[in-house]
Amino acid sequence: MSFAALREKIITRDIDADAAKKLAAELNVPIAAAGILVGRKLFSFDECKAFFRSNADDFHDPFLFDDMEKAAARIKRAVDAGEKIFIYGDYDVDGVTSTVLLLKVLKRLGANCDYYLPNRLTEGYGISESGIQYLSQRGATLVITVDCGITSCKELELAASLGIDAIVTDHHEPKETLPPALAVIDPKLRGCRYPDDALAGVGIALKLAQALAKITGRGNDLWLDQLELAALGTAADIVPMTGENRIITALGFAQMQNSANTGLKALIEAQGLTGKPLSTGQVVFQLAPCINAVGRLGDPRRGVELLLTDDSALAALYAKELREANIERRALDSAAAEQAIKWVEENCSPESDYGLVAANPDWHVGVIGIVASKLVERFSRPSILISAGGDGISKGSGRSVFGFHLFEALNECAPLLEGFGGHAAAAGLTIRNGSIDAFREKFNSVVKSRMTIDDLAPRVTADAETSIDDLTPKLLRIIKQMEPFGPGNMRPVLLCRNLRHRYPPRVVGQKHLKMSLTPQSQGVVIDAIAFGMGDRFPEVSKAQSLDIAFALEDNEWNGKVSLQMNVKGIAVR
Repeated sequence: MSFAALREKIITRDIDADAAKKLAAELNVPIAAAGILVGRKLFSFDECKAFFRSNADDFHDPFLFDDMEKAAARIKRAVDAGEKIFIYGDYDVDGVTSTVLLLKVLKRLGANCDYYLPNRLTEGYGISESGIQYLSQRGATLVITVDCGITSCKELELAASLGIDAIVTDHHEPKETLPPALAVIDPKLRGCRYPDDALAGVGIALKLAQALAKITGRGNDLWLDQLELAALGTAADIVPMTGENRIITALGFAQMQNSANTGLKALIEAQGLTGKPLSTGQVVFQLAPCINAVGRLGDPRRGVELLLTDDSALAALYAKELREANIERRALDSAAAEQAIKWVEENCSPESDYGLVAANPDWHVGVIGIVASKLVERFSRPSILISAGGDGISKGSGRSVFGFHLFEALNECAPLLEGFGGHAAAAGLTIRNGSIDAFREKFNSVVKSRMTIDDLAPRVTADAETSIDDLTPKLLRIIKQMEPFGPGNMRPVLLCRNLRHRYPPRVVGQKHLKMSLTPQSQGVVIDAIAFGMGDRFPEVSKAQSLDIAFALEDNEWNGKVSLQMNVKGIAVR
């Protein structure tokens, strides 16, 4: 069997049918909508109210982090004494927004502060010894890490020896030994009392800002208008869109509609999004990649400068630069993706290769994470891409599938790696060129030990089963109110069974499948578009019965708006 022969399985989420009926009556909503909510563990009116109406008053107390009091007090002392503070960030959108948010908050408090971001190509991820030496030369006495630092033991030992105190704020998985810092703020620390461990790095930076607002008496005005930055970084980092992340993004996306941040406003305009409601998809696929692009291709500071500037002309120039960098990045990852997909199809099989590791010296290190995501999407396997280095050391980036913890898997491969870090869904590594083949074999065996072939099968999970007759504008309005969507709160997928073609299907555009569907007994007809599924035309066109998993959406054509199925899975009978 080839990867091309794989077909997605459609499964229906197991929910309490009685609870769904009760909630439908209580909220006066369609049973399909109630089923979706129950599937998200929302069983009562009050729980649904909190879900639909995000409120800043629902944020948890930042001092539930064990070291938060110590961190906030040290920062206040540094601000009052005029000490030189540096924020040490990361080069991705989460790191850039974390850096800007905390820098803006500290400057409002009157801090003498600056920032440092590593160059992806020369320093790699996280804190470097050269970076610490640079901060020491600049007179730093306090460094605050954002979105990095949890595994930087050696580097922060150097900082301490140079008289620099360190406060680590991070959301990545810690190792057994914690860095020698004055305070370590990470919700994934063992025994941490903080009730939400899913925050992005910018979410942790926001919690630190909230703590500073409390101890300085400045109140919410110190940080509340920075929620748009927190939302941008949170959405871009693909963390669960639940709990505080949902509050951050819902309120932050609303702020972006009339952004007070000159640079962000310019980027929104450059991407043609001015005046449009912003969703997770637009942020993740149109705004975030522009900021990511400059970091992926080298120097990430332009993204920081864009979000810091108050000069509208300069902001427009920076936004244009970022947009052009993203166009260059897309060309690089398209070429790498084509090569990686071809390599997998020629060298791997679904029966024997549970985890994919591909390496090539021509792949730009800045795009291998994006391409790894494309391999996961194409082959439904945990995937790691390695940019083989000419100096004997290579860099890799991996992405995972549902149910497989990538960081834990790399921990099992640690003897073959020079270094690694990350979390369940994404990770980075460095490796000697001579170890790549052994690592490929070991990683595959680790995946096999944790996942079955059935676990890795492409699957589409429907939130609720319904009939075409129940697909109404009211149902779609309720679904839209469940935004922002993302992991943990994905766009709902519905399932309609036993459909047939009302008109012959056809292939349109770039291998997309267009259908008009109706129940076997006829009645309501609804259009359906299956993006990228044109290769299934032969089997679909002959089908007597179809089960369709889909996202319900609006389709506007010639000024007319109608409901449409955005197909996620097809089962043919």
